[in-house]
Amino acid sequence: MSDVAKMKEAAFPAPTVEEWEREAEKSLKGKPLERLVSMTYENIAVKPLYTRRDVEALGPLEQYPGFGQYVRGARPEGYRGGPWKVSQEISAASPSEWNEAVKHDLERGQTEIHFALGRLPFAVESVEDVAAMFDGVPLDRYSLRVDAGARSLSFLALLAAYLEERGVPLSSVRGAIGMDPLGAWAEQGTLPCSLLRLYDEMAEATMWAKDEMPAVRTMFVRGEPYHNGGANAVQELAFALAAAVEYIRAGLDRGLTVDDIATRMQASFAVGADFFMEIAKLRAARRLFAQVIEAFGGGESARRIELYVRTSPFTKTVYDPYVNMLRAAAEAFAAVVGGADGVHVSPFDEALGLADEFSRRIARNTQLILLEEAHVANVIDPAGGSYYVETLTAKLAEEAWKLFQRVEEQGGMAKALEAGFVQAEVEAVAKRRLDRVKMRKEKIVGTNVYANLEETPIEKPTQAAANELPPLDEKRMADIRSTLVSGNWVEAAIGAARRRATAREIAAALADGNTSIRIAPIRAWRLAEPFERLRKAAEKHAERTGSRLSVHLINIGPLVRHQARADFIAGLFAAGGVAAERSDGFASVAEAVEWVQSTSGTHYIVCGADDDYPAFVPALARAFKQAKPNAKLYVAGKPPEELENTYGAAGVDGSIHLGSNAYEVIVAFFAERGVALDGEVR
Repeated sequence: MSDVAKMKEAAFPAPTVEEWEREAEKSLKGKPLERLVSMTYENIAVKPLYTRRDVEALGPLEQYPGFGQYVRGARPEGYRGGPWKVSQEISAASPSEWNEAVKHDLERGQTEIHFALGRLPFAVESVEDVAAMFDGVPLDRYSLRVDAGARSLSFLALLAAYLEERGVPLSSVRGAIGMDPLGAWAEQGTLPCSLLRLYDEMAEATMWAKDEMPAVRTMFVRGEPYHNGGANAVQELAFALAAAVEYIRAGLDRGLTVDDIATRMQASFAVGADFFMEIAKLRAARRLFAQVIEAFGGGESARRIELYVRTSPFTKTVYDPYVNMLRAAAEAFAAVVGGADGVHVSPFDEALGLADEFSRRIARNTQLILLEEAHVANVIDPAGGSYYVETLTAKLAEEAWKLFQRVEEQGGMAKALEAGFVQAEVEAVAKRRLDRVKMRKEKIVGTNVYANLEETPIEKPTQAAANELPPLDEKRMADIRSTLVSGNWVEAAIGAARRRATAREIAAALADGNTSIRIAPIRAWRLAEPFERLRKAAEKHAERTGSRLSVHLINIGPLVRHQARADFIAGLFAAGGVAAERSDGFASVAEAVEWVQSTSGTHYIVCGADDDYPAFVPALARAFKQAKPNAKLYVAGKPPEELENTYGAAGVDGSIHLGSNAYEVIVAFFAERGVALDGEVR
């Protein structure tokens, strides 16, 4: 047999898990393998390696999409039967500009018309506003997604009146015009009227749409209010699920069936930076919603929840904003692999203001590249069968169900929000995230690590203030109220819209006169905010004084001895907008002191190898304090306790090391330099 034939016949021996563990421990130089286990914000321990044993412990897995609890996908054919909706949320300064933007984007690959009423810079108050927005837009050819906030009936009436005037059949409209009063309550802390009245409106809109717009969903269950406040994946799932259960119960109490409700409900989630966790979250969401709807007696089609996903605003940054393109691409990939039915990709300048044509195009094309060039749609549930993803999906679903049950013990989602239970749960995780960001254990590229002090900021035009809205017409409101006694709220509202009643007048007429309970809102924030605040303070100081804040690095020995720590210190202070002035490597204390005297710094950090410090630092500190008694001197790295005491006695003011809270180090530096920090960070 030839050598080639022997090679073809040869088989590689399959190593056992135990053999891998032994080799891994060797590479750790005797440290236990547990050192490779990491804990997520969900308090899930992530192992370094997953094997068949892990999935066997889960029991039988779902093998095919479109069956069971839809973990592997809601449709048997996946995206092969039709790709996800490219559902970019569009905003613009005015209805006419919005109209231009949506027509432009639909011609270039967007497949769903999407906007949020509460995030538009202008109010959609009248049939004329709706006409200005949709002039020339073929609503019968594209699905529509409208996030109406706490209530949707007023907008639904304006849209229906507009469509009737244009001769467009109401039944041709498809997509979602949804309200999420619990989500709005969590975000804002208050509601325009009582929660019970909003449930009445939701039921009325759903019953009307069932007959007149059968392809339109009317209920949103949004996880974003919790995600944007810093919640983990377990919390986002559990609180969205609890809200869905509340809406199901409210609908059942008002005469709807569970199938009526579930088939007109859409769940939405934000997808963040933890790639595999976010894939697992979407798979777990389908399982959990199917489980709940089945428990209420829903049919098979009702158990297939529609999932809309948006890439996370929580992870986006003001500084080095082009990196947001990469963040959004990774998040969009996770959304598609997780089986989203519709996706919005954040424009890279989302944190800076209204997106322009360029940033919208990049965001839209991110989805189109995944579809057309990466061919992600060609495989159904590509993560299915992964030992890690399947284990993570099961663990997430299990933990989310436990938290959901705790919400139910509170009396449901509304009671849990009233009691502050939800807010406290989110705040606990948000604090952990914030602490890790400040310690730079949670890394934000371009912000708290690898900051670029020379970047050119993106200039955004100042957004004009919204036009003052006209006063309410009491006569029209009285007319609307008089027609409500007929019992059909939506038809009464549409009739009022035909007579040119405004959205606010319709909403006011529908209100029951009862106000909502005020609760503590879940404040939306971004991970990068603490360091962005420092950068802005440093920039204001530079504008006022004409010079950038800086620290001076006293480097010891040749480059190979001091570079690692000099780079570490420079990177840490750059995160706060502070430059590092580096010296050459000094061989003697006298050279270092001579350089110090030639500079005008206020804060100096000694950078070198641990072995060089004992002979150099004490003598340098004594000479330094004589030369510059009012300046501060630190060492890079954490010395042993006995050496730290020796250095302190010689005049060293402290040390800066990997365990230091970078944010607090910079804040202390600012305080010593008299730099004011404007605003508040959590």
